[in-house]
Amino acid sequence: MSNATGMNRTMSKGSLKRRSTSQELRFAPSHEEASSLFEVDDSSKGRNSDTEKTTIEDDEFERTAIRCFRFYIFFLMVVSTITAGVITWHFLNQAEEDDFHKEFEVIAEDIRLLSNQRTLELVTDSNTLGQTISSLAINSKTSWPFFTDFSFPLIASNFISTTSAHLVILSPLIQNEEERIRWTNYSQTQQAWIGQGLVFEQQQKDSFIHNHDHNEHEEEEEDMNLEEIFAGIFRAPNGMRTLEEGSGPFLPIWQTFEPSTKTTSVNFNLLSDRNFVESFETVMATKQPLLTDRFDKEFQDIIPLLDEDDVAYFASSPFSMLVQPVYTNASSDEIVAILNSDVNWVSLFSLSSDESLPPVDVVVDDQCGQKFTLRLTGPKSIFLAFDDLHDPAFNVDEIDFPFAELLQTHHVAGTDCKYQVRVFPTQEFFDTFHTSSPSSTAAIIGTVFAFMCIIFCLYDAAVHMRQKRILTVASQSEKILSVLYPKSIRDRLFGYEEEEDPAEGKTPSGIRGRLNHDLRKTAAKYQLKQFMTTTRPGDEMDHALNPYDSKPIADLFLHATVLFADISGFTAWSSVREPSQVFTLLEAVYNGFDMIAKRRKVFKVETVGDCYVAVTGLPEPTKSHATIMAGFARECVEKFAQLVRVLETTLGPDTGDLGIRVGIHSGPVTAGVLRGDKSRFQLFGDTVNTASRIESTGKRNRIHLSEETADLLAVAGKSHWLRSRDQPVTAKGKGKLHTYWLMTKQEEAGVVITSNSGSADKLLDNASGSFNNIPSGIAEASLDLRTNSLEEIEKLLPPKTRRLCQWNVDVLTRLLKQVVAHRLATNEGSKGWENELTKREQEIRSQISVLDEVVEIIPLPGFDQRVYKRQQDPDKIELSDQVIEQIRLYVACIAAMYRDNPFHNFDHASHVMMSVSKLLSRIVAADDVLDEDENAATSDDLGWSIHDHTYGITSDPMTQFTVILAAMIHDVDHSGVSNNQLIKEGNKLANLFRNKSVAEQNSTVLAWDILMDPRFQDFRRTIYAAPYELDRFRQLMTNTVLATDIMDKELQGLRRNRWDAAFKTNSAMSEATKDMVNRKATIVIEHLIQASDVAHTMQHWHIYCKWNERLFEEMTIAYKAGRLGFNPAEKWYEGEIGFFDNYVIPLAKKLKNCGVFGVASDEYLNYAMENRREWEEKGRDLVATLTEQHMG
Repeated sequence: MSNATGMNRTMSKGSLKRRSTSQELRFAPSHEEASSLFEVDDSSKGRNSDTEKTTIEDDEFERTAIRCFRFYIFFLMVVSTITAGVITWHFLNQAEEDDFHKEFEVIAEDIRLLSNQRTLELVTDSNTLGQTISSLAINSKTSWPFFTDFSFPLIASNFISTTSAHLVILSPLIQNEEERIRWTNYSQTQQAWIGQGLVFEQQQKDSFIHNHDHNEHEEEEEDMNLEEIFAGIFRAPNGMRTLEEGSGPFLPIWQTFEPSTKTTSVNFNLLSDRNFVESFETVMATKQPLLTDRFDKEFQDIIPLLDEDDVAYFASSPFSMLVQPVYTNASSDEIVAILNSDVNWVSLFSLSSDESLPPVDVVVDDQCGQKFTLRLTGPKSIFLAFDDLHDPAFNVDEIDFPFAELLQTHHVAGTDCKYQVRVFPTQEFFDTFHTSSPSSTAAIIGTVFAFMCIIFCLYDAAVHMRQKRILTVASQSEKILSVLYPKSIRDRLFGYEEEEDPAEGKTPSGIRGRLNHDLRKTAAKYQLKQFMTTTRPGDEMDHALNPYDSKPIADLFLHATVLFADISGFTAWSSVREPSQVFTLLEAVYNGFDMIAKRRKVFKVETVGDCYVAVTGLPEPTKSHATIMAGFARECVEKFAQLVRVLETTLGPDTGDLGIRVGIHSGPVTAGVLRGDKSRFQLFGDTVNTASRIESTGKRNRIHLSEETADLLAVAGKSHWLRSRDQPVTAKGKGKLHTYWLMTKQEEAGVVITSNSGSADKLLDNASGSFNNIPSGIAEASLDLRTNSLEEIEKLLPPKTRRLCQWNVDVLTRLLKQVVAHRLATNEGSKGWENELTKREQEIRSQISVLDEVVEIIPLPGFDQRVYKRQQDPDKIELSDQVIEQIRLYVACIAAMYRDNPFHNFDHASHVMMSVSKLLSRIVAADDVLDEDENAATSDDLGWSIHDHTYGITSDPMTQFTVILAAMIHDVDHSGVSNNQLIKEGNKLANLFRNKSVAEQNSTVLAWDILMDPRFQDFRRTIYAAPYELDRFRQLMTNTVLATDIMDKELQGLRRNRWDAAFKTNSAMSEATKDMVNRKATIVIEHLIQASDVAHTMQHWHIYCKWNERLFEEMTIAYKAGRLGFNPAEKWYEGEIGFFDNYVIPLAKKLKNCGVFGVASDEYLNYAMENRREWEEKGRDLVATLTEQHMG
């Protein structure tokens, strides 16, 4: 015991020593403490026992929960693996199914479009052949039916080569018995056409084989043993030829191609076949072509009369006959003959693609029991059988459509039979899009998921083993600590004790901070500052404002300066622009102002239209608020002038003429947050109203100050910025105000700010009249446009003209990219056309009279679905640097060739070009088509619908480019006097162009002559790459420029007749022909350029007045020079009213009736009628003012 006691004492001393030195907890208890730790009462033992029991139960529950959770996770992973595989298979299989249906629908749609298009082309070509025969009969001065054309093999062979027909039959209509008797004699004496037709056929064959000469064929003709034709018109029941009798009518087979030495079918009466009689009667009644039933159904009596080869040919595929009426002449509806040509159904349904597409089956069903099946594989079409042989497994995928609804048909079975085309996929087509990829991919994904499950199980086992070891060690440590330390210390060691958060306000400092924060949040100025500096929508401030459960945020600021800045001329400028161009200007200007405001600590309040509102002196009050705002205004005026000059190259004419009007006033304002759906910061008070009045009474490009603001600037030492206004201004609601001008930086430097719209320096004198030389007298310097560089030419152009040139270049470049993109999509490159192009260019250049090239109908290319889908984004097309440079040079040359006329100048040409661009954008836009059908945007027919709606203009970038270019050159070298005056003076240009459209022909020749210069070789080859493109470009150019001659009564009459023929025709069939569509497109192009040439009369009143004054000035100059036979001032008022009533308003109405210009036509018509009304009210006063200015 003594040893134990001594040991305890030693430990106790050691413990006390450690406590006194290091203040640490002891590691071993004293004897007494040890006794207190281990000696517990019975109640404590009971509690401990209960605690241990509860702990054991909790541990067991936790282990059970973990096991269940593991099983649940494993089960989810297995289910996820199976689900992922199934979903993957389903989606991939569905994707293949969607691709299958999508591609099948595209092919079926191509079949529908191409079959209709080819049928329409066949009808058109047949109609053309009929008109040709009518013309030949008229020229031969013979009367029907006694007409034989010995050139029939030639014209028929051309028809066959373009339509893939095999047989063409011409049958004159014999009306009565007398003509039948005469025909018997006539046909016997005119049999020579048979031999000549055979010679022609043999010559065609020999030209590809032996190239025999003509003499050899003549010898062959002599050796031919031709069978005599039947003497008279006959019928052939059961193959027995019997002479026809009676009063008629009769329809004998006469001239045919390809002819045969077997002439048994000549003089066969087609009307003896009862089935054909129904077709004939339908054609006679409707005056329209007709497609008969199958050849073997409708022409049973003629089959025995044909050659064995022809019979075999017509039995090999489904054939019908196209029955085309032949009229006395083009303007008559009297049918004198019938033209029959065979139609091979196989050729109507082949695809145009060069790709080898999977096959599809096409079943043509007349819905009366007759049907046949074709198999289409890309461009290859195969006839299968006279039955429905499609795979019934694909019935659910059937796509059907009516065949050629605009073409009338005849069926032997009855009038209720209509051709219906049914398209089905084949098994090969199905297999192309259904692969094993979904199954294999699903298997791979399932394997990956299964592998992940195994990895997870292994990882979980490893973690469980490690956690078990850690828990064992932790349990032992807890037992040791529970013996050594009390519960409070143990909890702190394990981190169980929670600390108080001073932010809860339990300390005096916490309470004080919270109160300060709350007071600041309820202060109005603080709330305003928070609102004005935050840019996060939907934050706590907005959330608190919406329910209106708090007082409004508003306060009075005694010292503030308000600015109003308005764009002068914006309303008139924006009226001739596209909406996107208007927003381009506003965004550029406002963004520039915002950057300056941010740098100068100016707060932007709002923008209302073209008005910019800003304020200084809030939310942070400052004594220098007036000085800050003055510096901001000066910089904004300078920035605006820079921006509009730059933007003129992209936004077009008159952009550089825009100005800015600024008004500033200082005083107290009420500022606050106007709560609502969209909370806004607003200013209120008399100061704001006064600032608005100061702005409205100011001048363009000047900063107008109130006296209060001027006083503050003077106090701040800025008196040198101020200039007192000469006269007080009268402001609405304010009376007379004494105001000041704030000098801009340019005004301080002595630079006078003026409009950019001054006249360009004179570059041209009178033209030399030679179309092979540039007009003489270009500026004082002897500038030769053929040799001088771009820099030398631009140096003589005024700054505004140079900016307009850049805008013209941008417009032409954008459209030229579209031309190139379309050409690439059609796979039509240069193909070695250089020699042909050079020769054709020389031929065109040698022509003097441009008027002779004007045609009634400009042919536009048809719609190609493949090209439409393949065409890439034109913005991604990169033109070469040489082409861009040549475009710049060409535009500069054109600008230099314009004379310094007040009206007919390059500025006006650019204005016309801008109007053309706007109207073209309305044509190209799909708004009208989408308005008519809301599902059109997702339809595969959208391209065709837009093409059809706009008569093909949207599908032809060449047309759009050429019309724009024609607008730019249409007044080149205009002398400032009318064509009548040039003719009256005997001008050599008038003599050269035969006193017709003198100025217009001169402009075309000069502009074309410059374009043919060798320096523009790359530019030309980018516009057209083949001779047919060159011809169409030239045709569009001449027709468009010559359309601007509106004073020639003869031309106007022709245009009026063309309008009536195009837009007052009710025939559905004629509306569908190529010529009718192209005629309408030609009229649209002419009206587009005519409306643009006088676009100022259909635009904002201020624009109309501007160009009206310039035209008055130009005519006044001509009158003073003795080149105008009347004083314009005397007739100007009445002349303008007559011009509106007789030309402008009717022209605007025709724009609307064309149906392709959308809302632009309504806009032009409304402006025209409004300008006419205002001119009637104000015109006399304006004429008096113009007379005083220009006639004094």
